[in-house]
Amino acid sequence: MPIKKMMIVLVVGLLTACGTGSNSNDNSNGGESQNQIEYPKQNEIAANFFSSIETIEENNSIIVNYKVKNISGKQVKLTFPSGLQADFIVYDEEGKKVKQYSEEVMSTQAIKEVIIENNQEIQNSFTISDLYNGRFKLEAFLTAKEEQARVVIDLIVEKSLFTKISGVYVGQIDPHSIEVDIKGEKTAFQLKEEAINQLPSLKEGSEVTFVYSEKDSQKTIEKFSIQ
Repeated sequence: MPIKKMMIVLVVGLLTACGTGSNSNDNSNGGESQNQIEYPKQNEIAANFFSSIETIEENNSIIVNYKVKNISGKQVKLTFPSGLQADFIVYDEEGKKVKQYSEEVMSTQAIKEVIIENNQEIQNSFTISDLYNGRFKLEAFLTAKEEQARVVIDLIVEKSLFTKISGVYVGQIDPHSIEVDIKGEKTAFQLKEEAINQLPSLKEGSEVTFVYSEKDSQKTIEKFSIQ
């Protein structure tokens, strides 16, 4: 199967702004400047981390490799509130959150301090297996108190088993299947457990949007997109 590979990099860090100007009171008592400008040292104007995301689409999944490199020129301590050092969020084309890694996994709650040496790189890998075909925004970041090193890329999914579509809800066939009118053609869909639980919120004759998969000509709705 062909592999689609995409990489984008982003340098993130804290920049110390500088400026000129003063606000002094000129009076008979010899006023002093009330807003002294403290100029940063040259070596303070530098990025601390170099962040990148690499994605590979294969076997109906998206492999995400998120890397953060310390380029500050010095040793940096990062404090993580749990065993989860990095997280990601996927947004759809409308900017709505589709999924977040930390909401789907369990992690230890012990606080952990990690020392990152200069030029040392830390890497976190994720596998996303249930995105439907389409365009998304993928944001990855550290969970550390001192630095998040956020990076965002455009993500295009083309080889997923899942498809998102809209149609008119005709009615329920049995407890595990419904009929949907898609562009004038009535189609039967089986329902996964999550979709069955959402069924009471649907109204016959209304438009519904859902994610479904197809195997051996059998279409199965994974879940409905409910506002």
